[in-house]
Amino acid sequence: MGGLQSELARLSKRDMVALAMLAYQAGRAASLDAGQDVLRALKALVPLDAVLCALVRLDTRIGALEVKAILAIDWPPEWLALYQDHRYDLVDPVLRIHFAHYAPQIWSHTYRNVTSSDERQFIETSGRFGLRDGMTLGMACSGQSGGSVLSFVGEDFLQESRYQIMLKYLTPMLHGILVRLAGGAPRAVSLTTREHEALRWASLGKTTWEMARIMGISERTVTFHFHNVMRKLKVRNRVQAIAQAAALGVFGDYL
Repeated sequence: MGGLQSELARLSKRDMVALAMLAYQAGRAASLDAGQDVLRALKALVPLDAVLCALVRLDTRIGALEVKAILAIDWPPEWLALYQDHRYDLVDPVLRIHFAHYAPQIWSHTYRNVTSSDERQFIETSGRFGLRDGMTLGMACSGQSGGSVLSFVGEDFLQESRYQIMLKYLTPMLHGILVRLAGGAPRAVSLTTREHEALRWASLGKTTWEMARIMGISERTVTFHFHNVMRKLKVRNRVQAIAQAAALGVFGDYL
């Protein structure tokens, strides 16, 4: 079921209900106001100081970032202007690593490995704006250079793994909001009846064994259908498949 699935099993029922409600809200958000409402609800669920979510395109010819969509809550506007004016994207150690693999990064862990004076100056300056530690996640955009940058500021949420698990789970939904705001909503994914059925039962927490019994097929066939689902949705595990499907509206009004 993948690492994130195992992590989700560590959450309480109360956490899972709150997470499911927020995922549903995020999956339907298609406007700037709706996106801001999602971030406000997220801050009510996770103890965050500030949030910034951006969808960017990488222009490798000139080494520039083009911001296609952005959502922010309590992010210092002065810092955004300074970041752009000083081209801090060229020295930001978290951002430099982010687009290589889009894996979760805790800033303080990445900062331990900085070597240049420019990087140290960047860290010192961002700290003066209250951006001392946080976590950055995101996803690549299919078929183009670039992706989402989801940055969450705070120190309290980094002390509890449950909050980090929640942010990992919500990453595809937040990415989906940005894609919709940028006017490039992903095309509808085409699933077979069996693939849709397997995905639906998985979203309800059924195991491979349980799905096989319900659907009247072998566990191997269930696994085959789910491999096709993950390939079509361009995800790595079942949890991401469920999240991405919700963001794309695959479940309709049933989730």
